[in-house]
Amino acid sequence: MAGRSAHDMTDGPIFGHIVRMIMPMSFGIFAMMLVGIIDTYWVGTLGTAQQAAVQMSFPVTMLVMSVSIGLGAGAVSAVSRAAGRKDGTSISRISTDAMTLTLLSVGAVSLLGMLFVEPIFRALGASATMLPHVVDYMTVWFAGIALIVGPMVAGNILRALGNTVVPSIMMMAAAAVNLVLDPIFILDDVFGLFPGLGWGVSGAALATVAANAVTFLMVLWYLVVREKLIDFKWEDLGEVWHHWMDIARVGIPACISNIFNPVAMTVAMSGLAMARFGDAAVGGLGVAGRVEAFAIVPLFALSACIGAITGQNGGADRLDRVREAFRKAFLFCIAWGLGVAAILWIGADWIAAAFLPGEEGRAAAVDYWRIASLTIGGYGITIAASAGFNGLGRPAHGMAITAGRALGLMIPTSIMAKMPKL
Repeated sequence: MAGRSAHDMTDGPIFGHIVRMIMPMSFGIFAMMLVGIIDTYWVGTLGTAQQAAVQMSFPVTMLVMSVSIGLGAGAVSAVSRAAGRKDGTSISRISTDAMTLTLLSVGAVSLLGMLFVEPIFRALGASATMLPHVVDYMTVWFAGIALIVGPMVAGNILRALGNTVVPSIMMMAAAAVNLVLDPIFILDDVFGLFPGLGWGVSGAALATVAANAVTFLMVLWYLVVREKLIDFKWEDLGEVWHHWMDIARVGIPACISNIFNPVAMTVAMSGLAMARFGDAAVGGLGVAGRVEAFAIVPLFALSACIGAITGQNGGADRLDRVREAFRKAFLFCIAWGLGVAAILWIGADWIAAAFLPGEEGRAAAVDYWRIASLTIGGYGITIAASAGFNGLGRPAHGMAITAGRALGLMIPTSIMAKMPKL
């Protein structure tokens, strides 16, 4: 298998591979989630319009990031299946082609985004007060998107080979640099100790881009020099095209699948559902969802890793181990989900009081935790199954599972929650 730090997951205990991979990934994901919270805090010190502008950018940034997640899923599938076949030559070629496809794709998105950022957000309803701040933030973000997406796909390549330690270190390094740069780039004065650069919302975007640029340089060095996974030869463009199509075959459905959940959450929070219960309910549900997201980080980590395990074993035609990987992953989801549900059930009142000032918001959060927390294990199974099928190169299965949860269950039940009783 190509790469000094690659792990052969077609042999050895399946659950051992799962645990070995999700532990470091959990730390990396936690660090990145923490950055989002700190970003929100520093931007909030600038004013309401600035904070609203950054919040309004989320649907667009999530849509663009869905493209990168899809490319990453396609890379994991293609690289891990080649690793399972013990095809070292193909691994380096596919890795190179995945990075090339990523940079070309996000380069096009970057150019279009910078050209049309103002009309896009005007069409989305940005107010005259908010629009200049949205443009400032998103122009920088679009300009640096290749530096944000590149490390993500590079990390996926390493995970496809069973290495989650290096990608996790990269994620934590990016988070650390971002946390340091945020106040310096955003504020005019940092804690009264030394002057900041005072770039406002542009500084928030630039801190993210700069942190990821550092990470991108580190991971490129690792891929090129240490692991020798990048092949600079372009001898057969037909082979390159074949790899691009294989990556896109998995990546496009994975991208679409990743959009379903944000759409469902938007509907759940909208006037069709939770918003009709009042601001307190929306605020309580928002806080409850954020707390729950931190509690299920290991399930996110599992979904980021299971595709590599199923992909390698599928490539090696070890379908018995593929079935075992799904079985062990699902059992882990159920066990973790029950543990989190028990904690949230017992501590719901205390946790709600720590985050929400009003009684109505607390009541909404407590009700959410004592009902929705019972479904955590099922959610983990959904995202693990989808990622596992992507790894096998069967993205339609994963998309059907994700669509069934979001469009078939979540949206209808959110809407029916306020329907009049017959």
